[in-house]
Amino acid sequence: MVVFHVIILVGMPSSTLSSMQQQVPAMFVFGDSLSDPGNNNNYRTLAKANTLPNGIDFPYGVTGRFCNGATIADHLGYLLGIELIPGCNDPRTTGSNLLRGVNFASSSAGIGQNIALSRQVELFGEKILPELKSLTENSNVEDSATNSFEHFVAKSLIFSSIGHDDLINNYLSRFANPLNKPIPPHFWDSVVIAYSNQLKKLYSYGARKFLVTGLGPLGCTPYAIVSYSQDRNQCYEDHNEIVIQYSLKIKTMVQQLNQDLPGAYVLYWDIYPYSRQIIDSPSQYGFKYSHCACCGEGPSNALFLCVPTSNLCLDRSEFVFWDWFHSSDATNKIVARQAYDGIIQGMYPMNVNELLQL
Repeated sequence: MVVFHVIILVGMPSSTLSSMQQQVPAMFVFGDSLSDPGNNNNYRTLAKANTLPNGIDFPYGVTGRFCNGATIADHLGYLLGIELIPGCNDPRTTGSNLLRGVNFASSSAGIGQNIALSRQVELFGEKILPELKSLTENSNVEDSATNSFEHFVAKSLIFSSIGHDDLINNYLSRFANPLNKPIPPHFWDSVVIAYSNQLKKLYSYGARKFLVTGLGPLGCTPYAIVSYSQDRNQCYEDHNEIVIQYSLKIKTMVQQLNQDLPGAYVLYWDIYPYSRQIIDSPSQYGFKYSHCACCGEGPSNALFLCVPTSNLCLDRSEFVFWDWFHSSDATNKIVARQAYDGIIQGMYPMNVNELLQL
């Protein structure tokens, strides 16, 4: 585990970003509620966060992010010199705004519902790429060989973090699985096969650089602790064991993709140990509370979404978790920095910064 310093800043001012060199043509984000920038805002669903206190510390206000500030995807984008990657459902996501990338993530999306991964990939290929091709072909560039549409897509980063909502919405919550039935073996195989197929489809569109995450410690979320653990200061390890086994399958999938996709670099980011270290030793990272939520209802603020009537902590920087499932801006900043600077295991033992040099 690489220990890094905690800098409690929310978002990143445009003046700072303008002085940073953009290290990648664009970043395209695929995922669930951990990365959702507000793509669900106009859907008839409870899986959206477009009301205060969500976004209370975000420079852009309430956007639909399940966080007080920025998501892991946002913070990774900042480190790459990208101010803010627009959501696919934002009407402003067109024209030159596409040149930063697009975030397709959707809360409750699985390999599932709302904007499922298959639909996210479809939108990338059928809606975004044609417009990007027109933009790059009509741009006035001196070196067409290194600024072509194909080069743009191949050098851009694909960030995919999905699977959390598959487990939560099907098995790891009382409202989805009240009898706590075991997960059937075919579930794992069907999800991983579907996931692999979608990443292969992105490859067929020209993507070559991928960052694929495992799952975080879902047994340590405030909801899981209050709902299942007998000690509110202890994670529910049964759920964590499921997460670890699922993440191993994703890692195996990544290793196979590196063999099957010539010219592709697919990094596997095992996010579990980094997140677990923060939760188990919060004071080392500047936190005071790692088993309860900053915003919510009930014991440990862990029994409902963060909504305008929720209890709200005074100092968000003290909390590892923002709400019953999602981490705070401060946590997201730390975890994103680890991906950028630390060693990420896969076929290629490197970090995101090193990947972008290839």
